[in-house]
Amino acid sequence: MKIDTVVRLPMEDSGLQHSIVRLNNRNIDSRREDRNRFFRREPVMIVNPESRTKVLRYAMGNPGHLSIPKCAVALDYDAVDALGIRSKDTVNLEVRRAKRWEVWQWFWYHPDQSVQLSIKLGVVGAVLGIMGFLNGVIPLILG
Repeated sequence: MKIDTVVRLPMEDSGLQHSIVRLNNRNIDSRREDRNRFFRREPVMIVNPESRTKVLRYAMGNPGHLSIPKCAVALDYDAVDALGIRSKDTVNLEVRRAKRWEVWQWFWYHPDQSVQLSIKLGVVGAVLGIMGFLNGVIPLILG
């Protein structure tokens, strides 16, 4: 989906703890039936093709207190800064569903150090768990 305008999110929706993008309600399918629209709380990748920068946000509809046209999104300051754009200017952005690998990659290099650490510790724990499982099963199979 091509985006040509960015609106600022209000302060209560902003920040890394929320990580949301608000879209026009015509672009959101809360029933998860229409694959041509985004689902609520679905991870989406917002890409600036000019600078090749990306941010991951979770798609949400418009609660009514913002004026978001169909080809616009509402983003927080951190996303606007990371994409290298300005609010209310004409922009050239692309919003698409995030691939599973992109979600992992985003959290691996997340700007918040505590999120980065938790993902990395989870991956290390999973690898050590698999190694321990194999270490216990291989002697049973070979022995």
